[in-house]
Amino acid sequence: MTRAELLQALEASGVDVPPDLGDDTPLITSGLLDSTALFQVALWIDESVTPGLDLTAFNLAVEWDTVAKLLAFIERHASEK
Repeated sequence: MTRAELLQALEASGVDVPPDLGDDTPLITSGLLDSTALFQVALWIDESVTPGLDLTAFNLAVEWDTVAKLLAFIERHASEK
């Protein structure tokens, strides 16, 4: 999973991704990623990376709040397949 693929998924979920989005810019706590977009990203991750993802097993606001955290989460869980 690359950063570019993740950014495409964010945009497809309705997020207006700023061109200067940094890897440590808050997505959820800043409101950039709203609940609808978060749901869409969760579906994308479940379909593309980690089928059967249990969203209750972790804190989304903590583990998915930045691009860097999302990429680390995906990498960790993709290797568990």
